[in-house]
Amino acid sequence: MDDLNNSSIENTSMEFGNEAIQHLNETRKWTMFLSILGFVLLGLMLISVLFVLAAGSSRFPQAGIAGGFAFLMMLIICAVYFFPIYFQYQFSALSKQAILNKDSALLTKAMQYLKMQFKYLGILVIVLLSIYLIIIMIAIAAGSFFSLFH
Repeated sequence: MDDLNNSSIENTSMEFGNEAIQHLNETRKWTMFLSILGFVLLGLMLISVLFVLAAGSSRFPQAGIAGGFAFLMMLIICAVYFFPIYFQYQFSALSKQAILNKDSALLTKAMQYLKMQFKYLGILVIVLLSIYLIIIMIAIAAGSFFSLFH
């Protein structure tokens, strides 16, 4: 993919100038805002699902299995989205401390969380694209199978 390898990275020492630190500081403010917003939206999603589950089971007791399945799916979705939001929050909090204390070890830890966020999102995209591809292949196969009978 690129021409950087671990041996060339390990022997490198870099210093950030004032402009780079200003960009990092502005970036961490936005990542903090987005991560807090993500946590709030996850909380609202869980509350709304609990509300719908409780309201649906009291009005329609026969829909308990479907409501339970929907609740389980929403919990899985919330768990999947929790991790990148958490990694983003950790990046923001640690980079703030790194800037305030001029601590390169904290900045390294912050960058590790940023890497984890993008790695997680990259793997998630690969998994979702694979699922979409499988669904499309099944739909094409089913369409061709049913077209034999018409």
